[in-house]
Amino acid sequence: MKKKLFFLLLLILIGNLVNAETKPLWPLDIEISQSSSYAEFRGFRFHAGIDLRTKRTTGFPVRAIADGFISRMKVQYRGYGYALYIDHPTLQRRVVYGHLQDFSGAPGEYARKKLKKIGQRYGIDDFFGPDKFPVKKGQVIALSGETGSGPPHLHFEVRTLSDEPIAPALLGFRPEDKIFPRFYRFYLEPYSFPCEINGSFLPYNTTIKMKKHDGLLSEPIELSGIAGVKIGVLDRNGVGNVYGVEEISLKIDGKVLFERKFHKFSYAQNSQCSLVYDYIKSNQKNTGYVVNMFKLPGETLPFSQGFSPWSGLISDAAIENSVISLVARDFGRNRIGFTGEISCVKHSYDEVIPVDMAENFSFNRIVSAPKYLVAQGQMKSKASVPFKRGKIACLDANGKSEYLPAIVSGKNIEIAIPFSAKWENGVWINNQRIMPSAQLVTQQGRKVSSEEGGVAEFAKSGLILPVFARFYRSNLAPGKGGNSKTGFLQPFSAIWKLEPEEVVFADDVKLRIQPAGYNGNLQKLGIYSVSESGRYRHVGEKVEKGQLVATTRTGGSWLILEDKVAPVIKYQRRSKDYHLGKVWVFRVSDLGEGVNYLSASAVAGKKKFEVYSDPDKAEIYVVRPADGKTRKIELAVEDYAGNIAKISKNLN
Repeated sequence: MKKKLFFLLLLILIGNLVNAETKPLWPLDIEISQSSSYAEFRGFRFHAGIDLRTKRTTGFPVRAIADGFISRMKVQYRGYGYALYIDHPTLQRRVVYGHLQDFSGAPGEYARKKLKKIGQRYGIDDFFGPDKFPVKKGQVIALSGETGSGPPHLHFEVRTLSDEPIAPALLGFRPEDKIFPRFYRFYLEPYSFPCEINGSFLPYNTTIKMKKHDGLLSEPIELSGIAGVKIGVLDRNGVGNVYGVEEISLKIDGKVLFERKFHKFSYAQNSQCSLVYDYIKSNQKNTGYVVNMFKLPGETLPFSQGFSPWSGLISDAAIENSVISLVARDFGRNRIGFTGEISCVKHSYDEVIPVDMAENFSFNRIVSAPKYLVAQGQMKSKASVPFKRGKIACLDANGKSEYLPAIVSGKNIEIAIPFSAKWENGVWINNQRIMPSAQLVTQQGRKVSSEEGGVAEFAKSGLILPVFARFYRSNLAPGKGGNSKTGFLQPFSAIWKLEPEEVVFADDVKLRIQPAGYNGNLQKLGIYSVSESGRYRHVGEKVEKGQLVATTRTGGSWLILEDKVAPVIKYQRRSKDYHLGKVWVFRVSDLGEGVNYLSASAVAGKKKFEVYSDPDKAEIYVVRPADGKTRKIELAVEDYAGNIAKISKNLN
């Protein structure tokens, strides 16, 4: 018995030793704390790796996770900055280390010689074979930094040898995690015409009531038609960072209807991010990252491998009274779930609702659902009416009548309008207009034009489902941008609005706006987005045939502003930079189109000084001479509108 126990313990010990020998190392030998996760929502792209915190500083040794060789070296101004790519043949993986401060050993010497030869601070993108820079597991290959973009951290990215990012967790990189993710909101969106959810044609959403790690829907759901689930979910690390999760599954009566596993994707599939995450909802407060739990046409991502297009939709033809549930796990394998009741019925809309009833309502809102528009009206008086569903006679611009589904309830009325060319020029009930003129855009694309001259160009295949689109002037007298302290930017157009605002387009929509009565330098003009609160933000533009052109993936509001305000430069301090040595630090800000940091130049008399910058910190660095003499330094920098700012300062 003792011999058996001895051999059992010996086998366990040997197994642990073998496992320790083959298991990859974390790249940092400090407490591992992530500041982002793999494949999390990054606007219109996925995050390709994980970001590791470095205690808000630089210079920590970065180790090779296993034996291998450096296959690529990059030193660039932005992006990953100093970056190493290491191939690990035994793992069949490539690892990318980004935002490094410097390379160690022979790779560091190689980079310094190359930069000196080309006379630049950056500009390396070199590839190597297995024999140039071999590395051993645990070998220090670099120091952590903050080069490229962002604050001090290490971007750690695991790829296949064909450069497809995979979740580092699949190699065992799962830091200790005792914090559970959380569900925020549950969404159910219509995908048939019509679709009724809890007595309404509108998309439905509700807060999920969480109790520890499980939750309940706040109310039962009644569905007539076909709908798709979206779920808002978020993970945290306790120090302010938020993550996505590793996997989510949607079940009906315990059977998996759809699931996503965030394990692998290709860079070519980044454009499909909006098919997985709802961009608009994910950018709202207290929603989490909102994930589509169904598969739209055009999605080829491995996240939902094995599921065909339109998988995950809930149909009243498939279920009756059921339990709907969702389960999510984070990369620490912490599980959360919630359940709710859903009952499906088939409602008919055969009963005729008198058109006279509509005269009691004022129609003031249009909401876009995936398969139709909803015209909403409110009772003009204090009276209310009992709930009724049916159909109501509506007129097109030619006066031809057609019955459309309608719901009347209390003080509200909803009318579902299908995406049909018949309704392009508006919808009426008697003499009351309930929908303005709009242009039907399909997958074939279309130029949506305004009588005032603006054009929104939808590209072919730029939409998954049709929309009614409008591009029109919503405010003819917009206010100036800026304030009395920083200066003002003069508007040279009305505020233009593109509808629908609830839809994310599959491809860029090109906006063309004509400057109103402008005779100056077109470089000074920029296109700015307008927030709901009225704030302006420059979005970039091109000039084509006297028009300003910008692109967007969503509806919204824009205008043209003239930027004649130069950047503001202020001297900050003397400092020391790892690569530059001793520097003078200047801070720069700009009201309009933004600072062109690469335009910065510094002279003292006829002598030029080396200049570098960090846009993330809004700082410009002028390299100080070693002699310590006092000089009158003249620093100049432009913004993208061509305005030049200058400052003179006696410095030593």
